[in-house]
Amino acid sequence: MSSVQRKQQDVTVLSVPCPKVICDYTTRMGSVDRFDQKRGLYSVSRRSRRWWLRIFYFLLDCAVVNACILFNSVHPDEPMTMLNFRQKLFCGLVLNYTSRRRCSSLAGSAFVCRRNTHSAVGPKKAGVPDDIRLQSVGVHMPQAMSCYRRCRVCSSRTNNKRSKIQCSVCGVALCVAPCFAIFHK
Repeated sequence: MSSVQRKQQDVTVLSVPCPKVICDYTTRMGSVDRFDQKRGLYSVSRRSRRWWLRIFYFLLDCAVVNACILFNSVHPDEPMTMLNFRQKLFCGLVLNYTSRRRCSSLAGSAFVCRRNTHSAVGPKKAGVPDDIRLQSVGVHMPQAMSCYRRCRVCSSRTNNKRSKIQCSVCGVALCVAPCFAIFHK
């Protein structure tokens, strides 16, 4: 047992006995509320009749939120928002295991994954992270493939350009000239 201070209606303070567990809860309940707020921002939870699946989603959300909190406590000079952390986590987990790589790094460490959009205006998304695509460019060499694939730079929905050449490091199909040089700039 411990005692807590409670205000009366006439603004006098009265010391009331209270169990220690209740005192601990009231001092830390703000942390629980902040955790629930962060968990609810970008939850992966889906409605399901299977109770165990909902528990799995909750535990997955808890793990991601706790990982973000730990990351921000270790790196206080560059705190990351929950959305940026989830995007970076997703790209880190999925990037090397998809048939089409659609992640590109923007603004340093913030990863943004998006669909391949083919527009006539603006450059196309590289699909290979900039740290791989631009690192030691002299090592990237053209390599022959057994089949034709769409060129990542000059091919679009209306103009289907195919090439049997790919970059030996990036694994991206490219025309030899000028697309190979454009892609690695």
